Amino acid sequence: MNHLETIIVRVEQCSSTKELKQLHDEVAFVLSSFPLSFQRMLEIYDALSTCHDVLMKQALLLAEREVDRMGIGRKPASFCWFVMGSSGRREATVWSDQDNGVIFSCLSSQKEDCYAYMREYARIGVLFLNEVGYPYCTGHVMATNERWLKEKKDWNEQIQKYVQNEHIDDIRYLSMLVDMRPIYGEPSLVTQLKEALYNKMTTTVSLRHRIVDSIHTPPVPIGPFRRVYVERWGTQSGMIDIKQGGYVQLSHILKWIAVRKQFIHSMSTLERLACWYAKNGCSTKLFERIDEAFRTFLYFRLRCSLEGEKNYLLMQHLSKEEKKQLKKAMAVTKKVQRAARKWV
Repeated sequence: MNHLETIIVRVEQCSSTKELKQLHDEVAFVLSSFPLSFQRMLEIYDALSTCHDVLMKQALLLAEREVDRMGIGRKPASFCWFVMGSSGRREATVWSDQDNGVIFSCLSSQKEDCYAYMREYARIGVLFLNEVGYPYCTGHVMATNERWLKEKKDWNEQIQKYVQNEHIDDIRYLSMLVDMRPIYGEPSLVTQLKEALYNKMTTTVSLRHRIVDSIHTPPVPIGPFRRVYVERWGTQSGMIDIKQGGYVQLSHILKWIAVRKQFIHSMSTLERLACWYAKNGCSTKLFERIDEAFRTFLYFRLRCSLEGEKNYLLMQHLSKEEKKQLKKAMAVTKKVQRAARKWV
């Protein structure tokens, strides 16, 4: 881990995205030579997340300087970039695509000019992040999409629509926002927005039914006698998508529990689990089972990332003990998914 700490220091001295990309590659090289273990997963992810944070911050700093030099629009009084998804939960693997947004604050009379500045900043910021090694999000969950770039008042109005409307995608958008974490700029803007989000979600009774419906998909691909359902055709034949094989299900369930219990400052899935347990939300036995299962998914996700397989794991390449560990985690997740209705 000392090598990663050295990389973090060097990031702040970078003056181009090319230099940042070289350090991103170096992070991957260091981790690929580091012995992975279930016991050290949290330590590894914490160090990796810190590396991602400083790389993205420096890229966004360089982008801000570029926009300032161009003189487009008017720079708002304050703004903040935030990340969502696995990056928001500090669970991103080595190669993670972008899931980001921006909130800014300005006088109403300056809003149009500030939007002009922030749209250009979003364009360059997302471009620089891509050059550093964070690919564009295929689902367009990025600040260049107007859905994820808004002035503070506009953000609050948008959240109100997500909560009250019953469009099929609203739950997905709310799920993304629940994980938002400030990455560059004035963090209080994101904190205040997140507090408003949690409050509106817990006070809207009709929303809970839509949340409950969402936790049952995707199903965990394991059947009777712990038979794992692998991909049958194509280039992923014989493989399992570890992200959809249990990781997503547990992270979503603990996310909605965090909203219901108002664990606003708990970022990661395991932090949310720990808070739930501390508030007597689950038994010691259940806590330990979920904790072990989630660490297992974290281990295999990182391993897939380092091997260049993204989220796909070839079952034949696992040892007997690894197969046993993975099947156990999937079985636990399937039981938790079935029982989650009463918790969220």
